[in-house]
Amino acid sequence: MNRQILRPVLIGLLIGAGLYFMPFFILRVALLILIAGLILRLVFGRGRFGRGFPERRLQMADRIRNMSDEEYARFKERAATYGCGGRKGFNNPQNEQHEK
Repeated sequence: MNRQILRPVLIGLLIGAGLYFMPFFILRVALLILIAGLILRLVFGRGRFGRGFPERRLQMADRIRNMSDEEYARFKERAATYGCGGRKGFNNPQNEQHEK
């Protein structure tokens, strides 16, 4: 009978101690992830929306302004079908002109 009571008490103590100390471990892991992210951002930059993004956005606007009506209609059709970026075989109409 002693063993029947002792086992649930020990399990309850382990679960209780785990729940009590869990915030400290979660805080340490979160702090580690934040520090690692900061170091990676400092080393590799901000990526897609980092340096040079405003210039690329303006270049895309200039490309669209310089398209003919036919190219613009094809561009809108493909953008509606495939979405933004280079996913699923979407090519910029200007790139197709250079390939010909």
